[in-house]
Amino acid sequence: MKKGDVVVIAISGGKDSIALAYVLSKLSRKYDFKVIGLHIDLGIEDFSKKALEVVEEFRKITNMKIFIISVKDVLGLGIPDLARLSKRPTCSICGLVKRYLMNAFTVELNASAIATGHNMDDITANIIKEFLNQNISSMIKLVPSIEGVDAIASKKIRPLYEVTERENLAYVLVRKLPFLKYTCPFIDVTGMDKFLKRYLVDLDIKYPGLRKSFIRKFVKNSKVMENLIKAERVSKCKYCGLISSGDVCAFCRITERILGRPGGPLVREFIRKYIINVGKSINE
Repeated sequence: MKKGDVVVIAISGGKDSIALAYVLSKLSRKYDFKVIGLHIDLGIEDFSKKALEVVEEFRKITNMKIFIISVKDVLGLGIPDLARLSKRPTCSICGLVKRYLMNAFTVELNASAIATGHNMDDITANIIKEFLNQNISSMIKLVPSIEGVDAIASKKIRPLYEVTERENLAYVLVRKLPFLKYTCPFIDVTGMDKFLKRYLVDLDIKYPGLRKSFIRKFVKNSKVMENLIKAERVSKCKYCGLISSGDVCAFCRITERILGRPGGPLVREFIRKYIINVGKSINE
């Protein structure tokens, strides 16, 4: 980040995003860049209510400007209902919706980047998972930052790339910061990524520094594979105008199947009005 940048921070309420938001809020004052929080209310009953309570408490502590967008307010349905109607796994539809909303919000705000709380445990497990599934294109995007594409895709940064879950937990406890102590009821604890995370932690205990060395080498080698990303077709969705690998983005395609019309234009219009109503000026 540099002077004058505007960084959106995705704040779920979990320990990782809270640690990230707190640190960036401190650094923003020191290095003269701006931070804006974004919390997405997923509509998952008590879990989402508890997450929102944490975010509100955190806002009072830091006085950070945090925008809160409810999936139900935008699309008329929460994540569980969207998953049921789409006949896709809940985590899959949740990830798709969150990524779309985060990108749309950051693009509409014309911010410099969006920061997420992905930690070293997440990253290493997902790199190996994508490699085992031979999703090479997805794998090589698991780097500390991905450049944006003007007006259709925001820059994405992962400042906690070399920080572990345990370190984030220790930080929020020491700082006495509020954080969500509950796990989403839809998370599959038997999934491959969860197994890999546990295995890699054990491996790192036996061979100290293995994970950090691994991701540093991965970042270095990913530059060699960048041509794979550049070779991908990048275009605008014909409905919403945001980044897509085809004529219609995945979000508009699946929401059209569920709602009868593509959800992208609905989201962008909702966010535009929301930013204006809540306070578009970041210089207030």
